[in-house]
Amino acid sequence: MWRPLFLLQLTQLLLGLASGQIQPRIVGGTTTTLSAVGGFVVNLRYDGTFYCGGSLVTSSHVVTAAHCLKGYQASRITVQGGVSKLSQSGVVRRVARYFIPNGFSSSSLNWDVGVIRLQSALTGSGITTIPLCQVQWNPGNYMRVSGWGTTRYGNSSPSNQLRTVRIQLIRKKVCQRAYQGRDTLTASTFCARTGGKDSCSGDSGGGVIFKNQLCGIVSWGLGCANAQYPGVYTSVHRVRSFILRSIKK
Repeated sequence: MWRPLFLLQLTQLLLGLASGQIQPRIVGGTTTTLSAVGGFVVNLRYDGTFYCGGSLVTSSHVVTAAHCLKGYQASRITVQGGVSKLSQSGVVRRVARYFIPNGFSSSSLNWDVGVIRLQSALTGSGITTIPLCQVQWNPGNYMRVSGWGTTRYGNSSPSNQLRTVRIQLIRKKVCQRAYQGRDTLTASTFCARTGGKDSCSGDSGGGVIFKNQLCGIVSWGLGCANAQYPGVYTSVHRVRSFILRSIKK
């Protein structure tokens, strides 16, 4: 059964529970800094508790995963930018509202994209924005994912230090065969993996970067860095029109 990649993170942090199916971390990644990966990387907090990632695409808009937003009160979500460590104060902005596509499905995670409009612009030292993807990619290309997912299985605490990993794109048919009989891959997704490396719980909503553009969104997977089951990501190419419409609202 699929698991959205923030689920264990949020459950552990808010309820103190653990799951045996997800290994909650950027697996096989390395520690990094915001200046090294890009000042567009932000984190989402619910009642002050970190639970998802996001990408700043304008000074007032963040792209994340729909499953990081659906069912949550906008007034209780804040966005923090300008930090390499969660313990740093950075720049924090409240959420004015968020947008989720009508086609989003909580069961299949089809159209797993959300756009947050902040109450005021998120600006400051080291904070930048990232353009939406306009480049094409091919199986075998490498993309980069960064986030603060927890670093050890069963640990309820996220990584204080930002971490990053390179993942390799694979053919959709290969991914479909891997999940056959377990889950369905929708048209809005692509898959990637690298031996022993992957995004995982707590990294949901974070950006997948290719040629310095936002080309994907961390969505879901079965386990993490599991050789049998690749990570599944929302394609920004597929949801670009929704993102642009939401920014204009």
